[in-house]
Amino acid sequence: MTIAAFLDPLALGCVAGGSFAVAWVQNGTSAALSGFGALRRELWMKTQDQADEGHRAVLRIEHTVESRGISCADRVKAGGAFVAAAADAMANNRSLDGFQAAMLRLGAHRRARLTAMVRFWENVADCAPAMGMLGTVIGLILLFGNVSDAASIGRAMAVALLTTLYGLVLSNLIAGPIAQRLARIASEQIGWEEDAARRLIEIGRREYPDITASGLVVATEEPRPARASVVSP
Repeated sequence: MTIAAFLDPLALGCVAGGSFAVAWVQNGTSAALSGFGALRRELWMKTQDQADEGHRAVLRIEHTVESRGISCADRVKAGGAFVAAAADAMANNRSLDGFQAAMLRLGAHRRARLTAMVRFWENVADCAPAMGMLGTVIGLILLFGNVSDAASIGRAMAVALLTTLYGLVLSNLIAGPIAQRLARIASEQIGWEEDAARRLIEIGRREYPDITASGLVVATEEPRPARASVVSP
């Protein structure tokens, strides 16, 4: 028996195509694109190296802000997409409240993208055995529908068994491990990004001017007591 006996492009296409199609319907186009894009980016990412680079970029942002002002924070472009977006938000907001709100939106967007990316591959792993079982049922129907044709029996039995095999391989050896690795990477990435966000907010707390509701900068000096008027006798 050769390896060709385990290859059936039609059965493989049905199982893999059906699994990815169901996962796409469950999660939407954006999540599917993020899931496939993760095979090129996040799957091979070294999160510790990225975290170190991000923290060094935060230190450069702090130095730039202290020496040139908070409006120059976006001049630091290194550190990855998250730190660069945070630096832009720091430079383009006039108050600490606005910057904190921008950081909350940025963090929520990043978590949603990473979660959708992992969930897509988890759904592929969940759907693959079901698609394999569906192929098995179809193969058995073909088998019992052509019992009189000896040539078709072997073909139908091969489809019934190979689809189950493809479903198990796709679920347990491909999509499942990919989902688990991406989940670990996403957890580590969210962790260092939240730490960087806290440090940037601390920098903003020191550097943003204190602005009142009317938009005026609050004076930091203590008001001087008014002099008592002297009445001439």
